[in-house]
Amino acid sequence: MHRIVKAHLDSFIKSFGLEAEDESKQFEKFSTHCIVASRFSSSFDLDDVVTGIGEDGIDGLAVVIDEAVCTSVEEAESTFNSQRRNHDVDIIFVQAKRSENFDLGDFLKFKESILRFATQTSYAVEDDVMVNGRYIFDVVLQQVPKIRNGKPSLTARFVTTGLYQKPHALETALADFTLQLNELGLFAETDVKFVDRDELTNLWVGTYSGINASLDLFSVAALPSISGIDEAYLAVVKASDFVNNLLVTSDGNLRTQVFEENVRSFLGSENPVNKSITDTVKSGAASRFPVLNNGITIVSPDVKLQGNTLHLTNFQIVNGCQTSNVLYENREHLDSIMVNVKVVETQNEDVFSELVRATNSQSKVEDIQFLSLRPIVKRVEQFFNTYEGSEGRLFFERRDRQYVGLDIPATRVYSVHEAAKCVTAMFLERPDLAARYPKQMYEEFTDSLFADDTREITFYAACVTMYRFSLLVSNRVIPQNMKRYKWHMLPIVKAIVCGAGVKPLNSKQAATNAQKVIDVMAQHGTPATDLFNQVVSICQSLGEVSPDRLKRQSTLGEMFSNINRPKGVTHAKTVRKVTNR
Repeated sequence: MHRIVKAHLDSFIKSFGLEAEDESKQFEKFSTHCIVASRFSSSFDLDDVVTGIGEDGIDGLAVVIDEAVCTSVEEAESTFNSQRRNHDVDIIFVQAKRSENFDLGDFLKFKESILRFATQTSYAVEDDVMVNGRYIFDVVLQQVPKIRNGKPSLTARFVTTGLYQKPHALETALADFTLQLNELGLFAETDVKFVDRDELTNLWVGTYSGINASLDLFSVAALPSISGIDEAYLAVVKASDFVNNLLVTSDGNLRTQVFEENVRSFLGSENPVNKSITDTVKSGAASRFPVLNNGITIVSPDVKLQGNTLHLTNFQIVNGCQTSNVLYENREHLDSIMVNVKVVETQNEDVFSELVRATNSQSKVEDIQFLSLRPIVKRVEQFFNTYEGSEGRLFFERRDRQYVGLDIPATRVYSVHEAAKCVTAMFLERPDLAARYPKQMYEEFTDSLFADDTREITFYAACVTMYRFSLLVSNRVIPQNMKRYKWHMLPIVKAIVCGAGVKPLNSKQAATNAQKVIDVMAQHGTPATDLFNQVVSICQSLGEVSPDRLKRQSTLGEMFSNINRPKGVTHAKTVRKVTNR
């Protein structure tokens, strides 16, 4: 393996705690992470997208719906059950080879594996990731009337550590494969590429580096001093400059990361408002665009104005997602169109949150998208920070990419979404919802999870337990096949330490139970290891567990019944009754 790639791979391994895995699997996870994370900003679990040993032809598979990796059929069905009719769906395939050669035979295997996935009526594979992905793909095809452009898109990347010189044989195979995919009629767009070490390196660096951009201004006015705001400007810029400099990546794709704090995703060109924007761009009224459109709001922790050029670092578009996407989709028609831009520099997270809420309150937005702005979330972040310098130090991510570029291991960072799933599994005893039904989880438990009086300690206790579990699995102290029980192990740990049964998240008892869990899990040692060994025995006592059985709430009751409960601990039957209230 090339030395530069090896150095970056070692950095990835350390960040994700993968030291115990063999190099081939490490490289597969590295490549898949780089490909998926470079295109979509939401966090995802590598074990949900990287295939197991023995799966020939495909090393990584991700079904991405609305810019988030979909991990279950139930999640896909729940997404499509909404009223929205313009979902974005991208099926991503990755094959990763440590060799410095681009082997034609390996690429043809990759091609045939993808074609089998897309076309075989009876899909004969054993790998859980591939089987699950195919089930989700089948749901996607059943729901094409609700998908933008009427079909999903396909992305395929063949990765090696060599330099791609475009040899004739591989270019011919690539063209043939693209033609075959297009002839299937299953995909609105197909994007198949070879990724060499230089591009792989750039993709990896891009996952942890800040986003920098410069924008020439047609006119600009500085706003007067505002509390909590370092600098603020109102500017008029060329729409083409805005798109090319701020929205487009080096490979021509939309830079979705800059919309992470915009709580509304793109609603599609067919949306009445967006259609109106498109009509304006393409009409004789285009010159009036700055007075017909509300413009775009950009927030950045570092803004520099030099002459008539604005320099931005780690910026976010907090308002104007629809306008930005319409301009991007019509970038060939922008000509001399101008657009209004409001630029705000602040490093104050509270001010940042206020800006997000204020600039997205003009029209209806689902409450779930504002969760990161609730007071409890700020308090949870502060609680996590009280463990600064300790072995159990974790980082609570109030907003996406908050810790990018700070050399913090990915294993120690928990997003609002991941933390909510951990609490739901451990303290509300619903691992089934955390694992496979996240939308239902929010529908049932948002009010209790994010209430102002929820005990912050419950979030840390659940996350530090997941962290400890992941660490022991990666070090092979716990068998690798226990990862499929990761959500169930959370309530089992709580039940062993302080008894089963759901306590209100705002109660003193919930806080007491959380502290008991932390006392065991916040540091590495025999108590945590012994406890997890007991959890492993409980999981193994179930025998062969199918995915269907695992998603049933009754399975947790079986696990509870296998715990050597101390006197007074609630029985599983009672627990289920409490949980279902």
